[in-house]
Order: sequence, then structure tokens, then C-alpha cells
Amino acid sequence: MIKARKLRDKLFIITKDKRFEFTMMAVIIFSALVIGIHTFDIDPVVENVLFYLDYVITIIFVIEITVRIAAEKKPLDFFKDGWNVFDFIIVAVSLIPIDNNYANTARLIRIFRMLRLITLLPELKVIIGALFKSAKSIGYVMVLMFIIFYVFAVVGTILFEKVESGLWRDVGIALLTLFRVMTFEDWTDVMYETMEIHPWSWLYYLTFIFLTTFTFLNMIIGIILDTLNEEHKKVEQVRIDEDKEVMLEILEKNKALELKLDRIETLLSKK
Repeated sequence: MIKARKLRDKLFIITKDKRFEFTMMAVIIFSALVIGIHTFDIDPVVENVLFYLDYVITIIFVIEITVRIAAEKKPLDFFKDGWNVFDFIIVAVSLIPIDNNYANTARLIRIFRMLRLITLLPELKVIIGALFKSAKSIGYVMVLMFIIFYVFAVVGTILFEKVESGLWRDVGIALLTLFRVMTFEDWTDVMYETMEIHPWSWLYYLTFIFLTTFTFLNMIIGIILDTLNEEHKKVEQVRIDEDKEVMLEILEKNKALELKLDRIETLLSKK
């Protein structure tokens, strides 16, 4: 039991070492490069080398995930963290062998190994967490945006149905046209075409752009930024709490040492 505990402690120290994290980051990036090279026309010899390199990378990932599981006090505790489960699934799925039948599928799955950089970089985890937490508020904004889109699309089909380009032929095409306007993809061409029929139609486009591009999109950005700031505050608070716990442990150990020293001094003074 003592040997197992010592081994677990050593593995835990290894997993928390920055050199270990940087090594895994390098392996992940190298893995993505190997998959990217496969998209070029390469010599069969090089392709064979890349084939074996992929196996080596897969073995490294399996070893790394095994070490992280073994470093836990209880192996099942590893799966209590959602990010750990995410890593485990990516590594497990990437074990699908690359052969002639499923080569493209296997490579497609392996490129997702690059997503493991998220779990290695705390700032990326904070950003992803903020996106998930702001999803509800963003969803309501998107619903409101869709309502605006739909109203303007119906109005557009009624007002601009005679346009020769057919950009306002029905609601579906009108929604795509409005998306084009919102993203400023040659939106002035759309506007000038309708202005030939309705000279005042520029008011329709400006109103739509101010409501969607300048208002709703900025609202979404604001929601994400607010949530991101909250996540940063939570992470900072967790770090402060951890530092406090460490300081309390140090103080307790110092008190224990002081008591031992007092006892030793008492015994020495009696002699």
C-alpha cells in the first residue's frame, strides 16, 4: 500500500509538472500536423512513415491518459471531471485503426485530438465554460433575432417581389438575403436593386442593419464578455481559496512544530 501510494504521488507530481503539459501540447500539435500532411500528395515511403508515427502518437496518448488515471486516489475520481471524460473519449475513439476501409474516417476522428489543447490551457477552458454558461441568454437573443428576421423577410417578399434577381421570391430566400445584408456581403447591390422599384427602400435596410448587426450582435458579444468576466472572477477566487488552504496547512504545521519545540525545551530544562 505504501509503495502504491508513493507511486501515485510521483505520478500526480508528473501530471502537474509544466514540462509534462508542454510535452503533451507538442505531441497534440505534431499529431495535427501529421494528419494535415496526409491531405497532400506524398511519397508512399513518407506516407508509411506517417502511418507508424500515428501509432506512436496514439500510444503516447494512451500512456498519458493512463498515468493521469493512476495519479488519482481513486481511479473513478478521474471521470468526475467533465474535461477528463472529454480527453478519455477522444483518446478512446482515436484507437480506431487506420486501414484502407476506414482510413478517411479514422483520420477525421484523429484531427479532433487537437481539441485536447483546450484541457491543457486553462484560459481556453474558461472561454469554453463562459460560452456554455451564456448559451441560455444567447438563445433568447437568437429567438428575438429570428423574429426580427422573419418579420423583415415577410415584409421584403411583399414589397420587393417584383425584383428580377429573385432574392425576395419567398420567405426562405428572403431570410438568406437578409443574412447576406446583415453580414455586409455586397448588401448595397441588393439595396440598389430594390431602390429602382422603391426609392425609399434604403430605410428598410438601414433599420434592419441597426437592429441586427449593431444591436443584437453586440448584445451577444456583451453577454459573452460578462460571463467571461464572471468565470475569471470564479477562477481567481478558487486560486485564492487554494492559497488560503495552503497557508492554513503551513500555519498548522508551524504550530505543531512549536509545540514539539516547547516540549523539548521543557524536558531539557528539567534535566
